[in-house]
Amino acid sequence: MKQKLKKLFNIFKNWGDTSDYIRWMLRLTSRYKNSIFIMMAISFVSLIISYAGTIIGKYVVDGATTGNLSVRNILYMCFATLISILIGVGSRILGDYINEKFSFGIRAEMFSTIQRSTWQDISKFHSGDLITRLTSDVGSLSGTLISFFPNIILTALQLVIAFCILFYYDKAMAAFALILGPIGALCAMFFRERYKKYQTLLRENESEYRAFMQENLENLTVIKAFQREDDNEAAINEMRKKRLTAIFRSSRLSALMGALMRAIYSLGYVIAFCWGAYRISKGSITYGTLTVFISLVSQVQGSVNGLTNIIPQFYGMLIAAKRIREVSDIENEIYDGKENIPESVGITIEHVDFTYETEKVLSDVSVIIKPGERVGVVGSSGAGKTTLIRLLLALVKPDTGSIHYTVGQGIAEAVTPSSRRFISYVPQGNTLLSGTIRKNLLTGKDDASDDELYGALRMAGAENFVRRNPDGLDTMLSENAGGLSEGQAQRIAIARALIRNRPLLILDEATSALDESTESQVLKNITESCIGCTCLIITHRRSMLKYCDRVLEIYDDGTILVRDNHQ
Repeated sequence: MKQKLKKLFNIFKNWGDTSDYIRWMLRLTSRYKNSIFIMMAISFVSLIISYAGTIIGKYVVDGATTGNLSVRNILYMCFATLISILIGVGSRILGDYINEKFSFGIRAEMFSTIQRSTWQDISKFHSGDLITRLTSDVGSLSGTLISFFPNIILTALQLVIAFCILFYYDKAMAAFALILGPIGALCAMFFRERYKKYQTLLRENESEYRAFMQENLENLTVIKAFQREDDNEAAINEMRKKRLTAIFRSSRLSALMGALMRAIYSLGYVIAFCWGAYRISKGSITYGTLTVFISLVSQVQGSVNGLTNIIPQFYGMLIAAKRIREVSDIENEIYDGKENIPESVGITIEHVDFTYETEKVLSDVSVIIKPGERVGVVGSSGAGKTTLIRLLLALVKPDTGSIHYTVGQGIAEAVTPSSRRFISYVPQGNTLLSGTIRKNLLTGKDDASDDELYGALRMAGAENFVRRNPDGLDTMLSENAGGLSEGQAQRIAIARALIRNRPLLILDEATSALDESTESQVLKNITESCIGCTCLIITHRRSMLKYCDRVLEIYDDGTILVRDNHQ
């Protein structure tokens, strides 16, 4: 007995979290309340017409058994049926439209949240996992959410109306129908935790295989070079087995839950039929009243059977809501609203420490970079060069110490997301987007003229090969700058930063794919053109340091040595 009570208590122990998610989902649907209300109104009218048809059917049957068949009643039944069909069509169209509008709205909001979230928090998620949450989880949530709450209300109304009609004709039958609902709901709740467990496994598995496929497709050259095709296929098959196992168990549980509830309501149908037959035999009711019993019980049974399908969807919806909220609840970056862009910018770093998890990357770093200085940043791989850039871009925050920009006449402005307006940035690797060369360049300045675009390309050493293409600036690039060499893609990225024309230029291994001659020409162009611009050049190539006034060397212990270039 004690174990049974404990099991019953466990069904309700997580209701607090569930109710929180329900409130959150209700807030999501509130903006579509007018459309949902229209859908509910249409469904309610359809429900009333359906019950009216049931009552009319009683009089048709009773008329037939007494030899007074009414053509008018038959026409009423046909008309009610036709109206129900038309309402069903309209309801389906409206429902599909609202569902798509709702799901795309959530995706757009999530995408905006991901873009505006703090980099340190959002980077903990794999991009494949984020795509799964944006697609499958949002689809599961919206597909169920739009219909779930209205269906609950409509089913409750249907049960109330059915109960009232049954009560009018037979109080005992109405009481029996009333008992069936709580019994079925309680049976469904016993399956709750196990079903949620399988739904969670399915979501996690989907994120895992999407992330795996995305990474390997992005690095297909590496896969081929190291002949890892067979290993990857084996890994995919293993993920497939795990997913099929989870799907089988989830479907088995869902089918068992549905079968149990259908058995309960099928029993109700049989009892209604037998009870009606018994009362006919006693002369207490007419054949028409029996058809009302059977029709009402069938309709109630159909509604509750529909709920048996919604209940598993509801638990899947809760899992999806949890995964979506894990992303949507991430703190957004705060912009202070400043938009002025000064002519020159200096950098002051004071006693900065930074740690990734348990590994200290920067230790008590203090550096002053004057406006207009060209500073080289060197150090071994993993020493902290990229971390320094992320701190300057306000992607991460120092553990201790402070960083601020010097703007104007010694005015200090703390490093925040707003201070990125000072920066033109060339990141490592191939960072071009699919689309035209023009589209990539306009990322730096969206109203740039063709002359400005070609001017930036000229400084980056990219003008000639762009002009040689028949489509010039409108040359299409596929994913990962397909159609360009690594060196060409890197020069387009440099031009994108130059056309932004900001007082701080950060070059992060920006010429690593260029030959020595091209690199020298590009850096010479930059130093001659960007007079007064503060420039940070992160590099492994010592040859680039001749273009720098000073050098920051980051050591493996996180300390920095600053020296003049002649040293």
